[in-house]
Amino acid sequence: MAKHKIPSWPSAPVAARARMAGFSLMEILVASTLSLVVTVTMTALMTSSLRNTARIIKMTKLTDDLRISMQMMSRDVRRSNYTADAVYCFANPDCVSDGSLSVPGDVQINANQDCFTFLLDRDNDGDATENAAGGFRRVVTSGVGALQMWVGANQPDCTAGDENWVLVTDPTDIEVTEFVVDDDLSYSEVVWDDGFGNQFSQKVRKIRMSLSGRLTNDSSIQRSLEDVIKLRNNLYL
Repeated sequence: MAKHKIPSWPSAPVAARARMAGFSLMEILVASTLSLVVTVTMTALMTSSLRNTARIIKMTKLTDDLRISMQMMSRDVRRSNYTADAVYCFANPDCVSDGSLSVPGDVQINANQDCFTFLLDRDNDGDATENAAGGFRRVVTSGVGALQMWVGANQPDCTAGDENWVLVTDPTDIEVTEFVVDDDLSYSEVVWDDGFGNQFSQKVRKIRMSLSGRLTNDSSIQRSLEDVIKLRNNLYL
């Protein structure tokens, strides 16, 4: 009796068996290393981006606070020493000597150049000496510098206590590291010459203010501003 040979399934090709095999240890190590490098790089980029964003927010806050303080001072300085009788000086160089105008005085800057005061004819009666004066100064309290504004009814005093001075900047947020004010850019110009040796000059007054500060809780965030203000109330000499 003839024997029947049972057919057998052909064995899988070598290439197919290779595809069905798992990853080698070396491949797993390389893949893990690449994944770790990518993850660390992305984390570092995100951390740097968040840090830069936080720094920009802090710098913006510091800049805004210092700019507001500078605008307050610039606004008052432009009107400093104003008097309603200044109109009598129009085409009249003798307005002071003939009694037409009672000059309230110039902007007063202290010796340290970190405080200035001024008078202002607030009620437009031609007499600035009877009105509340103005002023700004830098003081250091508990080791932190701050900017203050004069609100007293009497003549301002750069050395007075704090009862007539109020804070403009908050020492818990901002430390004012430097405040310098000067009138070095002021000058005099001849406005009239009669040809016989008689000349009249006018004082063009310019006040320069420099303000620097940093965040109290992050001294690396620093900012400096400077402004030059031309006073509107020029005086004849």
